[in-house]
Parts: sequence; C-alpha cells; structure tokens
Amino acid sequence: MQMEVLDELRKRIDEIDDQLLNMLARRQEVVRQVGEYKQQHNIQVFDSKREEYLYKFHKRLSAKYRLSFTFIKQLFELIMEESRRTQYKGINEQADNC
Repeated sequence: MQMEVLDELRKRIDEIDDQLLNMLARRQEVVRQVGEYKQQHNIQVFDSKREEYLYKFHKRLSAKYRLSFTFIKQLFELIMEESRRTQYKGINEQADNC
C-alpha cells in the first residue's frame, strides 16, 4: 500500500516534468522567432538590459513561488545560455545560406 502512494506521487512528478519540457520547447520556439527578428533588424543577440531585467524578474518569481533564488538563478542561467545558443545558431545558419 505504501509503495502505491509513492508510485502515484512519482507519476505526478513525471507528468509535471512532461509539462515543464513542453513549456521549454514552446519557449525555444519563441526564442527562434526572437532570433529571426533580431537578425532581420540587425539587433545583437546579447542584450545586457534584458538580462538584467530577467535577473530581477526571476528573483521576484522565486520569492512569489517560495523557491530558492540560487536554484532559480542557476536554472535560468542554463535556459538563457541555450536561448543565446539557439539565436546564434540561427544567425550562423542564415549566413551559411547566403
């Protein structure tokens, strides 16, 4: 009986993980669109003002959801790194096609 409870809780975690990855995939699609826009308008990928804003935004969200800011900061550093990589990749692929 106790293992059934644990299995059910783990199943719920798996479902949430699936939702998280779905959201990350959706985010990456928007990141690709941002990269295309930046390329079309000759805007640099890295935007220090945007990143400063996001740092403060994520700090507020971590407090709102009562999550460790250290954890949230590390998580979004990885997400932002992947976002920049995606945007640079799009620029490089476009340059290769010219």
